[in-house]
Amino acid sequence: MNGWKVRMRMAVAAALFGIGLLSACNDEAGKDFAAEKRTWGQPHHIQAEDIVSLIVTDSSGNTGSIVSRDAIGQFLEAIQEASAETAKLDIRPPDMLMALNLKDGREHLLYFWLAHNNDRLFVDPGRSTEHYTLTAEGKNMILHLLDETRKSLNSRFYA
Repeated sequence: MNGWKVRMRMAVAAALFGIGLLSACNDEAGKDFAAEKRTWGQPHHIQAEDIVSLIVTDSSGNTGSIVSRDAIGQFLEAIQEASAETAKLDIRPPDMLMALNLKDGREHLLYFWLAHNNDRLFVDPGRSTEHYTLTAEGKNMILHLLDETRKSLNSRFYA
């Protein structure tokens, strides 16, 4: 009878150890997933070399294009680290639409809200449940690129 009790206790101890080990592994995996910041750049892996041009359309319907390799690289750098958030947006219409024209003929659309001081949002219609928050540096970089594009267009038309 004593042998049976010892085996039962060992079996219970082994089961509890196994459950504890699995629980600890699962807890660690959950912490890693929760701590990892999801960004726009993670699933897309779009490189500057993949983009032929950026077509910018503002809320008034004015359009301009960006074809400079440096400017396209800066734009991608600005949006790569934008944090993903899952929430339904209920705000005004976007301030601008940015179309990424890709080498393979596809067009990737992004809608931006940047006009107000604290606006740093954009959405990717390919992912209807997420929006992205730019870093302050990312917003400033995009606004600088837009300003340079406007100056370039104005110099061509009014020179």
